[in-house]
Amino acid sequence: MPLKRILLSVPLCVSMWAQAPAADPAQKVVATVAGKDITVADVQLMLSKFNAQDVQTFQQNPQMVLSQYFLFLHMAEEADKAKLLEKSPYKEQYEAVRLRLLRDARVNEENNAYSVPPQAIEAYYKEHSSQYEQAKIKVIYIAYSGQAAPAGGDPAALQQAAQQALAAAHAKHTESEARELANDIVKQLRAGADFSKLVDRYSEDPASKAAGGDFGVVKTVSEYPADFKSAVFALKPGEISDPIRQPTAFYIVRLEEKSTQPLTEVSGPIVQTLRNEHMNQWMKDLNASYQAVIKDSDYFKSVGTPPSPLLVAPPK
Repeated sequence: MPLKRILLSVPLCVSMWAQAPAADPAQKVVATVAGKDITVADVQLMLSKFNAQDVQTFQQNPQMVLSQYFLFLHMAEEADKAKLLEKSPYKEQYEAVRLRLLRDARVNEENNAYSVPPQAIEAYYKEHSSQYEQAKIKVIYIAYSGQAAPAGGDPAALQQAAQQALAAAHAKHTESEARELANDIVKQLRAGADFSKLVDRYSEDPASKAAGGDFGVVKTVSEYPADFKSAVFALKPGEISDPIRQPTAFYIVRLEEKSTQPLTEVSGPIVQTLRNEHMNQWMKDLNASYQAVIKDSDYFKSVGTPPSPLLVAPPK
């Protein structure tokens, strides 16, 4: 074949390959079970039915999970072919499962389909505005040797407890010494001493001390101890608290400002609360409608008890 003809044929070949349909990645065979090819699509379908724990197990041991899953499918198919669900006791068991599933589906549908009206969200927000208070505060932290207890289970609370435990381990004061010092600092502040200067002189919390005593914002839903939050929200702007005792330190708090969280920040929890209220009322109404009225109490006394054996006359 002349060289020119070969070169002319190359673009045609490239064009033909470009137009050929690409192989479907989902049909790639990635395993076999009992002689059957298992494709990417089969695995994806299987994983779509799994919860997070099942997926994790699959990632750790795909061979075991694939084996068990397709064995499960095989046995189910065999039972279906044999019409086992039409035989006792399987049909009664299946009916019980079906009824429970339908009941749960109805409850879930009621919950998921319920749309909380915007006006209901706004009304709840106004009525419960005290739940969404927040306070910006400054603190002076006087540590003493003690044992820190986490104020919550979240990472921030655990980290704070660890920092407090470290501070307590290196505390300069006993509890009584820290209390006496904290009371003296409160007297100085209420007499007009500069808060920032006393923070710099006395506070033993590195983070807030570096920020001039700024502790950030405390919310009513924050995972601080209840007595700490109560003391904070009892203050008026500019007021100094009495020393607030905590497991490893005394806090002296100055309230900078108090406000209410904007609706945009709390609308999610409000919606969930209103959904829960709706579901509770819905279930309460249903239960009230289906309260059984006993008409013959004597009948129910013997229900479920085995019948007495028949008296047979002795042979003559």
